Amino acid sequence: MNRFVKGNPLLCIGCRTCMVACVVAHRGNGIFTTNPDSEDFFPRIHVVKTKTKTMTVQCHHCENAPCVTVCPVGALEKGPHSIVLHESRCIGCQQCTMACPFGAIQMKQVTESEGLRVVANKCDLCATTEEGSPACVSHCPTEALTYYTAEHISEIVNEKNLQTARKAWAAKEGQA
Repeated sequence: MNRFVKGNPLLCIGCRTCMVACVVAHRGNGIFTTNPDSEDFFPRIHVVKTKTKTMTVQCHHCENAPCVTVCPVGALEKGPHSIVLHESRCIGCQQCTMACPFGAIQMKQVTESEGLRVVANKCDLCATTEEGSPACVSHCPTEALTYYTAEHISEIVNEKNLQTARKAWAAKEGQA
């Protein structure tokens, strides 16, 4: 079962700390050693704001991911716990951006020895960083983001099963 990050719009204040934490985590240098004028800003999570609400948009690491299905070169594939993007394989066709039902995949320009290239950019759950869990989750000041693992989901399902059983027993006792 894939891991994923879920945002709570009731707690999100739209501060965009998650976006900054994401970029800094993937650069490998601290926020105070980053020169914002010389580096590109390509977060893998985005905050969407309306007049009354704010919410994060990020990859849901779908079990049956449509982005994986449409990728003609295998740049996106199902990994052991997430959908993995192999940036070096990406040809920039944007099929994944159109297939993603959440709008969670963006395109970005990268500079290589041959020149500029356009590739997909999506959440990798900070798999390449040292944090252990996604930086967006650990840096959110309102705890609006939650990191779900298979164990966490199993606990939630077990608790819901127990609640359902208790309600059924209470209803049965009330009829007796």
